[in-house]
Amino acid sequence: MAKVVYEGWMVRYGRRKIGRSYIHMRYFVLESRLLAYYKKKPQDNVVPIKTLLIDGNCRVEDRGLKTHHGHMVYVLSVYNKKEKYHRITVRGLFPILNF
Repeated sequence: MAKVVYEGWMVRYGRRKIGRSYIHMRYFVLESRLLAYYKKKPQDNVVPIKTLLIDGNCRVEDRGLKTHHGHMVYVLSVYNKKEKYHRITVRGLFPILNF
């Protein structure tokens, strides 16, 4: 059976301690049971910035529309129920993702 991998560029959203938000373009890779993201398209054995195991404890939280520097964007947060503070928050530009 062929291994199915979805990958492409998306926007990663975060918030600094002083309350300001930021966004970064990141390259996301979704394999059969793992979501990972990188600063650029991975070559050879590059270690991802962050990974998340996709299993029965994985949750997607709809954060709705938010404002970022005057622009309305849509926000999703993906996390494992057992590790709620180890989350990946994705914002906005979903058409960039290539399937």
